[in-house]
Amino acid sequence: MVTPKRVKMHEHMAKCSVNSIFNQGFRMKNAISWIATFVMISFLGGCGRPVEDLSSSPKYNFDAFSGTVWKTKVKVAVADLKGTGPEPKTYLLEPKAFDPKHPEYTPPPGGMEIIEVLPVGTRLRIEQLLMKKTFETNYAWVTASLDDGRVIRLSDAFLAKTGFDWRGKFDAKDWGVNPDLLEKAE
Repeated sequence: MVTPKRVKMHEHMAKCSVNSIFNQGFRMKNAISWIATFVMISFLGGCGRPVEDLSSSPKYNFDAFSGTVWKTKVKVAVADLKGTGPEPKTYLLEPKAFDPKHPEYTPPPGGMEIIEVLPVGTRLRIEQLLMKKTFETNYAWVTASLDDGRVIRLSDAFLAKTGFDWRGKFDAKDWGVNPDLLEKAE
């Protein structure tokens, strides 16, 4: 028989189970928030990693290439890539990346602004092999300095096909330049 005492007990049990479900759901929401916060901090931490200089690493054999001086066989462009982080990214581009008259013209990516076009015979000195590791991948690039002292990133097109890949997945050991674009300076 159902007594008022039993009804109150069932109501109390139902209320407790609803509270328990609510509390567990609330705890789950808190856990998801904490996990999302941790993931975001991890991603931001990966972006803030320092750039590594691999120039003297025996693994990449870049020492012999660093310091070599070359001159361009074609017109080249200096371009800045804006809005991609705190450090400036100034590139040296091959003709097909900036000259709309080139038969293989591919416009530079958005945010890249051509600063100036340099003449045939522009001298550059190979400087460093650098890498930045992020949570997504590793990015590697070769820097060079121009006669006026500016340090620029070389487009991969200036390098010989030796296994170098800007995503940092490379096994290059024999460094060289693309002979269509550069020649040894005297």
